[in-house]
Amino acid sequence: MLCSTDPQGHTTEVHSLLNSGLDMDFFSLLVYLLFYCIHVGAQVKLFPEKLTILRGEEARLTCSTSNTRWTVMIWLLNGVAVLTISKENGVLPSINANVTAEKSVVSTGDSWVLILKHTERYNQGQVTCDLQDIDRKTASLFVQEKGSVKVSGDKLAFMGQLALFECHAEGWYPQPTLQWWMNDKKVSQAEYNISSEESGRSLFTVNSNLSVTAAKSSYVDCLASVSALPTPLRSRVRLTVEPCQQEGIRFDQSGNKRGFVAEVTGGKDNLGFWSEGSTDAEYTEWTMETHSNMNVNSLHKVPDVVSSSTLSLHTDSPAQVCLSEESSTNVRRITTV
Repeated sequence: MLCSTDPQGHTTEVHSLLNSGLDMDFFSLLVYLLFYCIHVGAQVKLFPEKLTILRGEEARLTCSTSNTRWTVMIWLLNGVAVLTISKENGVLPSINANVTAEKSVVSTGDSWVLILKHTERYNQGQVTCDLQDIDRKTASLFVQEKGSVKVSGDKLAFMGQLALFECHAEGWYPQPTLQWWMNDKKVSQAEYNISSEESGRSLFTVNSNLSVTAAKSSYVDCLASVSALPTPLRSRVRLTVEPCQQEGIRFDQSGNKRGFVAEVTGGKDNLGFWSEGSTDAEYTEWTMETHSNMNVNSLHKVPDVVSSSTLSLHTDSPAQVCLSEESSTNVRRITTV
């Protein structure tokens, strides 16, 4: 056998060959084999080499060795010994109740699993398995925090109007990835802005605004995530789009629909009634149609047709205006005087 190890894990056979009287070419080959033997003769394996979890979750790392002559295995967290395992007696008592270990039944050879029961941010760093006088390996542990995500409430808009949505993600570490989705389709990052800030506890808050042109009723989602989170956190709201109609509709502050003509006429069938509270903002132009051969008696009659060239539809945003598809809308009322 070309490569063999002593109890301390040192290669022996290659050393004896190097001491023999060999020519230079064969000596170079043996040097190559020496490095090869050192590599394949690793005494300790620690996996995973990188572990990322959420704060409060359990962290598990496995240390295994094929060397049957080991006696003591020490686990260190950021250079501080947190647990000792004896080959003969198993896990030794520890003052740290949050750290324990169990023998692995999956890995070959002698394998032990280090368990951090409830990880905290200060546990983040280097985790080392030290097989005393034989070998040691180190892995990296990353601890993240899951915060919350919330989108401003449901929106109601007329077709063609802009609807603004705000997303607030708070209490994350590291800074979370934030995305907008509409009807389960990802929105391009060019369509929204993102701003973030870090608090004293190194937790991040991310805010984002999305402005969309109302085309059809849709679901709007804001998703926030970090790499340790299997599924992003989601906050969903509803965008309801009201089409422009031929007969005007007004939304009052309570969200109730009211007929535009009824609004203008104060709720009376008689179109001769006019409320003192009415303003020019509620209509553009009203004309009264009469017969061309009007007589004196017709002056006391109320016209049966009211014509509006443009009707304004109001929501809670005074800047939003919805125009009907036609340039004017006729509303006919039959009134008996």
